[in-house]
Amino acid sequence: MRNRIENILAFTRRLVEIPSQNGIDSEAAIAQAVLDRLQADGFSPQLIGSDDHPSVICRIEKPRATRHLWLESCLDTVPAGTEDNWDHPPLAATAVGERLYGRGVADAKLAIALFCELAGDLHADPDVPVSLFLGFDADEQSGRFTGIRDVMQQSPIADACILGYQGIDEISIGARGWLRLKLTVRGQAAHTGDPAGQGVNAVHAMAQVITGITALEIGQARTDFFDFGSALNVAQICGGVAINMVPDHCEALLDIRLIPDQDPDQVIAQIHQVGKVTGADYTIEILQQEQAYLTDPQNSFVQLLHDTACHILPEPIPLVASGQGSVGNVVSASGIPIINAFGAACGNAHAPNEWIDTTTVEPVYQIYRQSIANFAAH
Repeated sequence: MRNRIENILAFTRRLVEIPSQNGIDSEAAIAQAVLDRLQADGFSPQLIGSDDHPSVICRIEKPRATRHLWLESCLDTVPAGTEDNWDHPPLAATAVGERLYGRGVADAKLAIALFCELAGDLHADPDVPVSLFLGFDADEQSGRFTGIRDVMQQSPIADACILGYQGIDEISIGARGWLRLKLTVRGQAAHTGDPAGQGVNAVHAMAQVITGITALEIGQARTDFFDFGSALNVAQICGGVAINMVPDHCEALLDIRLIPDQDPDQVIAQIHQVGKVTGADYTIEILQQEQAYLTDPQNSFVQLLHDTACHILPEPIPLVASGQGSVGNVVSASGIPIINAFGAACGNAHAPNEWIDTTTVEPVYQIYRQSIANFAAH
């Protein structure tokens, strides 16, 4: 086991040292590194998608397999930002005590290394009749999720899908969905000093629209596993070109996080109705939309993973849903049960000094290895 953990950490360090910052770097280099690793293990991975944003897939079939599992993790990271804000170079994979620091070490390059090692281990064990589908997707951090859509076109068949998001204190089996909208209000320009009071102020109209939308209580819905509820965030408002002009145009960007009980089409209809009531001349553009999801907590693999984790870890951990969205929102459309997040202890994802606790990699590996073996045996 010790050699396997050393292999995981060594490959994690190598991956962190390969720049794959979304919006800055192509994923071509890291995709090639993963491809080479899987080929060295005797598998037949493929590059799919565009040349600038390739993803990697690998089917590992086993004779007489009784179970099929899908292991999925992203190749790209968020930008490291200003290096002066880091205590250690963000692309150097620096080990300090029990921690390994670096951009993407937690989100989600450790998972790539862990899944590659786990695949080789399971495939070599004749007593574990499980076939695997590995997917390592590009362009995740932008929220466009083009990579996971490329992966899904390969029609992976699975009894469960495990995503590579980390965190050892809980097992996430769901996530809020999101609805990102651009509201545009049109008015009529005029001189602000016109004694006749000409013009229609688009900013004033937008203020009325936003007030009406916040009164809908869209961001206050709650249900089981989603005790934190939905959320409505007016993220940006922009209008007007000069202080002495009545603005004839105003735009607002809304980020709405939805729970499974909320229908995005109904939410949009409510927002449209606000515009009618205020009398504003405005339109709604849907920028991004994904449905919330929750895997059945009684699902057999969920229960096995949870029971195994509670047995191996020093304290029991809960099943939860996550506030953040993930590629799981896209995968959920296939109806495949999803483990949204479980892994090593970590911190500062999407912030300076991102880290993982290397001592927690071994128990996480054991939990996944044992859970999959037991799942395949039943």
